[in-house]
Amino acid sequence: MDRTRSDTGRAALIAPMAEVLLRLGEWHHRRQMRKAFAQTSAVLLRDIGLTWEDLEQALAQPLSGDGSDALVREAAARAGNW
Repeated sequence: MDRTRSDTGRAALIAPMAEVLLRLGEWHHRRQMRKAFAQTSAVLLRDIGLTWEDLEQALAQPLSGDGSDALVREAAARAGNW
């Protein structure tokens, strides 16, 4: 049996499953973020350089990306501009 062909076949089956698991993990992470920020005041958000709009935009991104990375970028872009 040709090992290279067998490994390629397995990879073709595993890759979509891995992608689904990664997206489920990101969905769970965003759910936790939403719960954590639900109790946060606008004043506290401003202290860390974010707004409610930033949160909503980050949580609305496709699950193929990391929502927390978007929040870090927003906070860094706004640093010192308040």
